[in-house]
Amino acid sequence: MKRSASWATTFLVLAGCFPPEAERESLVTDPRILAVRSEPPESKPGESVAYEALVVTPDGELEGAAVVWAFCAAPKPLTENGSVSAACLGDAVRPIAGVSVSVTATTPPDACSLFGPDTPPGDFRPRDPDATGGFYQPVRLEALERTAFVFERITCNLPNAPLDVAVELAARHVPNRNPKLLPLRAFVNGAPASLDAMPAGADVRFEVGWSAEDAEVYPAFDPRKQALVDQREALRVSWYATAGTFESDVTGRATDDMGTVVSNAWRAPDEPSRVFLWLVLRDGRGGTDFARYVLDAGSPP
Repeated sequence: MKRSASWATTFLVLAGCFPPEAERESLVTDPRILAVRSEPPESKPGESVAYEALVVTPDGELEGAAVVWAFCAAPKPLTENGSVSAACLGDAVRPIAGVSVSVTATTPPDACSLFGPDTPPGDFRPRDPDATGGFYQPVRLEALERTAFVFERITCNLPNAPLDVAVELAARHVPNRNPKLLPLRAFVNGAPASLDAMPAGADVRFEVGWSAEDAEVYPAFDPRKQALVDQREALRVSWYATAGTFESDVTGRATDDMGTVVSNAWRAPDEPSRVFLWLVLRDGRGGTDFARYVLDAGSPP
């Protein structure tokens, strides 16, 4: 069985010319789990969360794919370098009922002790928050002989903070919400182009965006200052297609960039073909949205 772990809480931009297709993450040449959208993307232990997986193949999306879900139940030992314990690739999981691309499950009540700042069982020490002050419950999913992990942000107590700061955070904290992709636009030679009538071999410029409020401002504890500081989410878009070549696998906006639109160049295949395209939007705290499109590349321009 092929196993790969995929998740994203960092901001990344790749740019430049067109490298060989064989090296491109954006080119879908085999079955893959591209993303998982959870609603809500941040939960308290004991709260219900709906998960939806984006499972794709070179022939399109598999909406009826059999997906097996489970909560990771083992904290990562300090001796391991991965983002999730190797034990969670085995039996150290709690199965989630349902074998589908969409399931609903309750965040485990001990999530903040296993993966957060509460005193954990065994020889594990409390977890450290990420750069956004967050903690995450790993969720494993398996489909088409692939294994992936998504990280559900969990609301936990604030560790190692003065009482007044902890009280202030509790008063100001608003759980993260998922960003929302706006409709994709395409341009050929500077003119709007229809997705169902894309010239074969054309150089296409895609544009996609989100609403300004999707880059949320949130309070996070700064241990050096022993105080809360306001941070702003970065957002990024990952691009995937079954043919053609993107200029960038990922485009996005940094935390200090107020822009709400990103663009990417795509070279359509030379031969007339139907191309499946997927976009995955992620914010810096685990929020996710995705969209799918079908491109018909026809006659040469």
